[in-house]
Amino acid sequence: MWKHYEWMNQPSDVEMDERLTFHTLPDTDFWRNTHYGFNRMTAHALLTDVTSKRFTCRATLEMKPNAMYDQAGIFLYVNDDHWLKTSVEYIPDGPSHLGAVVTSYGYSDWSTRDFSNEDIEGSLTFELVYTDGDVEVFFEFGNGRREQLRIAHLHDVSTLRVGPYACSPDTDAPGFTVTFTDWQPSIT
Repeated sequence: MWKHYEWMNQPSDVEMDERLTFHTLPDTDFWRNTHYGFNRMTAHALLTDVTSKRFTCRATLEMKPNAMYDQAGIFLYVNDDHWLKTSVEYIPDGPSHLGAVVTSYGYSDWSTRDFSNEDIEGSLTFELVYTDGDVEVFFEFGNGRREQLRIAHLHDVSTLRVGPYACSPDTDAPGFTVTFTDWQPSIT
C-alpha cells in the first residue's frame, strides 16, 4: 500500500502494512513565521506525488498523545512556502483542537475549533477534497457525523504531495504513537 510513498522526516519505530503506525520525535512541527516567530519543517509525513487537478483523500487515525501540542492528520505539500495540514492537536488541560493550518508565501495561519479530550483517543477521520488549488477540509468522529472545518486555496501549485503526518512540537516531549487505521486516497 505504501510503495509509492516517501518519508519527509522519518520518525522512529515505524510499522507499515495495511495500517501505518509510528512514534513521533520531540521538537517536530510544520509551521512558518506567523505569531510564534519560528520556522519548522520537521514533522513526520509519509507523502506521495499527486498530478491530478481533482482528488479526495481520507485518513482515519487513533492516537495516544503524551504532551501539549501532540498532533496528527493529513499534510498537503507544494513546497516549504505553500502547504496545508489538518489535524487534531492535544491540549492536556483541554479542550484540544481540530484545526487546519494553511501556509502561503511562507506565512502560516491557523483556524481551530474545540475538540473534547474525552474523544481524543477515539477514532477520528479527516478528509481533503482538492480541486485545482482549492481545498475543502472535513472531519468525522463518533457517530460518523461529518463537518466542514475549512475551505482554503493553495498558491503556486507546481508539484503536489499528500499523506498522513504527525508531530510533537514540544522540545521536551516524549513523542507519542499514532496509528492511521485507514488511508483512502482517491487520486487519479
